[in-house]
Amino acid sequence: MSLQNQTNSNFPWDYQFGDENFQNEPWILNKGKEYVTIEKNLDNKGFFYLQKNEEKRLSLNALQTKSTYNQLMNFGYKLRINKI
Repeated sequence: MSLQNQTNSNFPWDYQFGDENFQNEPWILNKGKEYVTIEKNLDNKGFFYLQKNEEKRLSLNALQTKSTYNQLMNFGYKLRINKI
């Protein structure tokens, strides 16, 4: 994995309840009318579901999810802030 994909060391799913930046699932990245939803895969620990708009949901491992998250951020997607 290139260094470009490792730019963000803290991911939304790394925070615990009570942390300043904690957000409930799902984590949604927006860019205009497009959005990508990230959720933990409860059936397969260590994996995440990613879904763009209403397309088919994919199951990716943690490393793939982190890389995809960083690429989306580099493409101009922004994390939607959910208030708890």
